[in-house]
Formats: sequence, C-alpha cells, structure tokens
Amino acid sequence: MEQKNLILGFDFGEKYSQFCCYDRGTHTAVSIPVKEGEEAVEFPTAIAKKRNEETWKTGLDAEKSAHAENGIWLDNLYEICMGSRICQIENRDYTPGEVLGTFLREALKMIGIERPDQQIQAMMITTGHLTRPFVENVREAYKIIGLPRGRAYLQEHDESFYCHVLNQKPELWSRKVGLFFLKDEEASFSELSISRKTKPATVTVKRGPKAALSIEPMERDRDFCHLMGEAMGNEIYSSVFLVSEEFDLAWADNSLRQLKKNQRRIFGGTNLFAQGACFSAREKVEERRLKGYLFLGNDLVRYNIGMEMTINGSPAYYALIAAGVNWYEAEKECELILDGTEELEFVVSSMESGKRNRYTMKLDGLPKRPPKTTRIRLRLEYDSPVTCQITAEDLGFGDMFPASHKIWHETMGEV
Repeated sequence: MEQKNLILGFDFGEKYSQFCCYDRGTHTAVSIPVKEGEEAVEFPTAIAKKRNEETWKTGLDAEKSAHAENGIWLDNLYEICMGSRICQIENRDYTPGEVLGTFLREALKMIGIERPDQQIQAMMITTGHLTRPFVENVREAYKIIGLPRGRAYLQEHDESFYCHVLNQKPELWSRKVGLFFLKDEEASFSELSISRKTKPATVTVKRGPKAALSIEPMERDRDFCHLMGEAMGNEIYSSVFLVSEEFDLAWADNSLRQLKKNQRRIFGGTNLFAQGACFSAREKVEERRLKGYLFLGNDLVRYNIGMEMTINGSPAYYALIAAGVNWYEAEKECELILDGTEELEFVVSSMESGKRNRYTMKLDGLPKRPPKTTRIRLRLEYDSPVTCQITAEDLGFGDMFPASHKIWHETMGEV
C-alpha cells in the first residue's frame, strides 16, 4: 500500500485485530488483507521479539517465526495494553504504551505502511471497553508511530457500531438495529435506536442480555435461539448484524431461520467495528455525513463544569469541561489567582435537565498570603463518564511569595 492521505480504522480485539481503509472512490470502508493476494484480514493481537535484538514481528507468521528462532511470543498483548503495569522483556522494562506502539508500527508495516506520519491522514482505534490506562497507552503508541492528536483517535465498539450502521443504506436503519457479538462461548446483544423527535436526532446503543453458548453444535444453536428470543422479543428490526472474532455459523441453522423472520436483513462477518472506526475517522477529518445525528453513548460526559470568577474586572462564567464529549477527551488545564479564599468552587450543570449544582474543593494547608498573591494550576481529567479527577497545585506568586508546590487531589463524581 503506497497511497498517502489514508483514513484507517483499526479494531484492537482480545484475540484478533484488523484494519480497514476508507475508499474515496466507492465511499466504503474496505478490509485490508494481511498478505497481498490473500483474503485473510484478521491477525493475532500478539507480537514476537527476536532474542537479544530489537527486532519485532506481528501477523499470521509471527508466532511460527518466534518459535523457529527461539524468540519471545507475547500473546497476552490485549491484557498488557489494558493495564499500566510495566512489561519486562529480556531484563528490559517496557511501558504498555511502548509495547502497543511497537505492535502498531509492525502491523502497519505488514499492510505496507512504512511511514505512518506521512501516509496516514487519520486513524481510529476501536475496542470493546476503554480504561484510563488504555487511553494513556494508546496516546503513547500514537506518538511512537508519529501521529499527532489531531489525526489519532479512539472510541469504543458501541460508537463504531453507530458509525457503521449510519453509513449504510437508510432502509437498513429505518427502525431498530440489532447486533449480536460472539466471543468464545458467550454471545451478547446490543440495540441501536434513533429518536427523531429532536434536532439533531439522537442515537443510542443499549446493551442487552448475554448468554453462555454450549460447545456442542445443537445445544449451541438452541442457546443462541433462546438469547434471540429474550433480546429481541416481538420488536421490529430493520437489520441485524452478527459479529465474531472467529466467524463460523455452521452450527446456527435454526438461529439463522429465526433471525430472518419479519423480513429482517441479516449481515455477518468480523469487520463491522473496524469499518465503523474507519467511517468515524473519516467523519473527523473529511465530510461530516452524520452532522444531523448526535450519538448519546455510554462514554459521554453529561455535565458541564465551570467556575464563576472575575475576568478583566467583571464577573464571568469560565467553562472548564463541556458536556457532550467522550470522557477520555474531556480534560482542561489552566491557571487562576485566588482572591482571599482557600477553596475552589465549581458550577456543575446537567446536559439533559440544565440543573445546576455547586461543588467545593477545600485547599487545606494552603500557605497564608494576602489576597491575589496565590496562583493555582488547575487540571481536570476524567477517568470514567461520571468521575472527574481534579488536581490543584500551589504556584505561589513570584519571588515575593514562593511556590510551595503543594498538591491537592480530589475525585468528583456525579453532583
């Protein structure tokens, strides 16, 4: 792959991962084969290292290569990258972000992208669940491959599902849309619905029931049929998508017949999330096809946070965090001067109801100084949709009132 200005979606799965690339000619997201001339698009979420060398490989042949060369095979890459523990390999410490960055670099080489910084216009990584450590690891990984924040993105599978569906023909999402995700011996259900009562129209993805699936084919078919009945009932669905890391529905005779009832359109495969991530990346940097829709995902911050203060001699409201963004994108750092107070007061308002509350953070032990001679560095950062981490640091005020660099930390939940 030699093109430039590529828009990529990357599904980082627990066992397998894959890329999709936006095709500007057909306006579709196309799966990228792991090897030129072959059909396989998935490759293990794992990486191999040659002993005593900084030589890494990923892809379908990496495990074979690692064993043949007495190398190191990391097949718990997903687990490593979801946490913050240092990974020790051959007596050297690697951060999870370094390991993830190395994996991405080698995976991009595998599909022909040698210079991500020059070839990629935008890239979206998607995965099943986001944690604060994983967000930090992804940011470090993007730095390693040379992509700045304005071209490097991240989202959960739910949002990729939304982006995939709304980039299909409108008749496929005129009513509810169902999604079954099969992983190992478990199946889960999610439902996408659109409310057109508001402008923009709002889209939600609601997670439904889960079920264990037997390994015996007939019982597995029966288990899946039961889950479908529980999840969908008699509701009308325009379409239903079946996604699995290892897609094989040879056992699902009765299940597929049941799914096709009521003229539902059925789609199956492994690339839905990667395609959705690709469409989402395109939405960030090119044509905004979804501007008439607002996705109300589980990752959305639903509260505005600000402070009432004096700016240029006049009372004013200063916005810190705006509701309606994903929690991992909601952060703010600023400096302010205290005027005869030893506490910080935040104004918190709900995006839905508009109700306003106040939250007070006391700065116990703040050095005694005259009014307007204490400068505070303030940082707000979310680690979930409902918990905001607040950090304040005393910077003093020049040489007359030296900084103590005392730090206060507080967790603000829903107010």
